Amino acid sequence: MLARHEQTEADASERTLGDVLAAAADELRHAYERGLRLEEAILRLLARNPSSDGQELNELQHLDLVLQHVSAVSAFLSALAVTQSATAASGFENALACVTLSDVRQRMLGHDIAAVEDEESWQLLQG
Repeated sequence: MLARHEQTEADASERTLGDVLAAAADELRHAYERGLRLEEAILRLLARNPSSDGQELNELQHLDLVLQHVSAVSAFLSALAVTQSATAASGFENALACVTLSDVRQRMLGHDIAAVEDEESWQLLQG
C-alpha cells in the first residue's frame, strides 16, 4: 500500500502546470453540472409548492450566482491550461478574456470588490 502511495506521489510530481490547471477546471465543471441539477430539483419543488411571496425564488438567485462564478473560474482555468505554454502574461490575459462576469474578472486582477458586490446582491434580493 505504501509503495502505491509513493508511486501516486511520483506521478503527481511529474504533472505539468497545464495538467493541474486542466484537472482543476474539470473539477469545477463537475461541480457546476451538479449545481445545475440541484437548481433544477429546487425549481421543481418550488413549482409544486409555490410560496405566496416568492422569497424562495429570490434566494435561489444566490445559487445561480454561485454557479455562474464556478463556470467562470472553470473557463478561466481551462483557458490557462491550454495557453500555459505561452508566456505567463499573455496566457493570463487570454484566459481572463474568457471570464464574462466582471466581478470575477476584477477579483482575478486583484481588485477588492467584495463590499460593492455584497451591496448589489442585497439590493437585488430586496427588489
